[in-house]
Amino acid sequence: MLDGQPYTVEEHSTFHDVDFRLDLVRIAGSTPAHERWLLSVLPEPYLMLLRRFEQEWLAPPATSFVHDGEIFASIYRGAGYRLRQGRSSRGKDGRIDYALFRANSGRVILVISQNEDFDAWIGSTLPVDAVQLPKGSFKA
Repeated sequence: MLDGQPYTVEEHSTFHDVDFRLDLVRIAGSTPAHERWLLSVLPEPYLMLLRRFEQEWLAPPATSFVHDGEIFASIYRGAGYRLRQGRSSRGKDGRIDYALFRANSGRVILVISQNEDFDAWIGSTLPVDAVQLPKGSFKA
C-alpha cells in the first residue's frame, strides 16, 4: 500500500558491488498511469518513489545539474552487476553504470546506463512508514 493505493510488485532489480547495494522495484497500481518504482540504497535510511523521466542525454551528468530550478548533486555513482527478477523470469545483466542525484528538497534522479543506453527516473524521498507491506513481509 502506498498512499492508500494497493500496488503489486512486477519486477525487482538489484545492483550490487563489493560495498554497495541498490534495489529498484517496479510496482503497478490499478491503472498503467499508476506504475512507479521504489528505490532503496543501502546507506540511505529512506525509500524513494520514482517515475520514468523522459530525458535525452548523450551521457549522464557528471557531478551536478539544474532541473526545474533545482540543483541536483551527485550522491552515489559507480558500476555494479544487475540481477533482475520479474514475475515469470530471472536474469543477470552485465555490469551497469548508475548515478543517483539529490536536490535539497529531497527530490532524486536515478540514471542507469549500459552500452550507450540511458534510463532515468525522477521522484522524491518518502517519509518513514509511507509504504505498508503485507503482513508477514520482511521490512528492512
